[in-house]
Amino acid sequence: KGKTYNSQKPIATIQIEGYEKPIKIELDPQSAPNAVANFIKLANNGFYTNFKMSIKENEILGNESMEKAKLSNIMEYPQTDYVYGIKGDFLANKVENLIKHKKGVITMERDDYSYFGLYEEGYNSANCNFAILTKDSENYNGYYAGFGEVIEGMDVLEAISATRVETTSNDNNDDNSNSDVNTITIKSITVDTFGIDYGLPTVVNYEENMNKINNLYSQYMNGSSVNSSNVTE
Repeated sequence: KGKTYNSQKPIATIQIEGYEKPIKIELDPQSAPNAVANFIKLANNGFYTNFKMSIKENEILGNESMEKAKLSNIMEYPQTDYVYGIKGDFLANKVENLIKHKKGVITMERDDYSYFGLYEEGYNSANCNFAILTKDSENYNGYYAGFGEVIEGMDVLEAISATRVETTSNDNNDDNSNSDVNTITIKSITVDTFGIDYGLPTVVNYEENMNKINNLYSQYMNGSSVNSSNVTE
């Protein structure tokens, strides 16, 4: 009596084709509000139905070839519809997210344009793609938005990781010929928010940023000087 309880954190249930038992992930809106709000909207709007993921050495990662989400995937009737990026919830982007990238953590995938000196554009480029870590990945800490961790179904994650087959391909650009062996399909993701509305993520226009990057890349390939410092992290 008289006690006050913190709100229940949202729980994502991931159902994977071929596995009866789901993976359940407790999301952390305090540490990564943008990543969590974005993931909830996409999941509960059905975006991740039949979503393909690749089994990598350290993680299960959404296929980069998958179509990116647009504003209409997370909000009703946007004034203009475009591919968006969310503001990155991590220390390098001045957000106090202290989640460590250990096994079982879910994290947002993003682009990296630091070569062109465009750090902010890369930091705010996460869209729909995410990874679930199957090994600790300390090099992600502070530079990627971890936003939750597995609370049930770690055995499913380990079983998926154990199916990974080493493939050799001379053509790195054409991964599709032998990558099916290392691909899983997410049948569905649903998130129970326990009645709480986590709102919309803070977004930027990904398409505009990509045009900027492509122009710089074209200049670089044509031998022109790039008007940014070519510094890598």
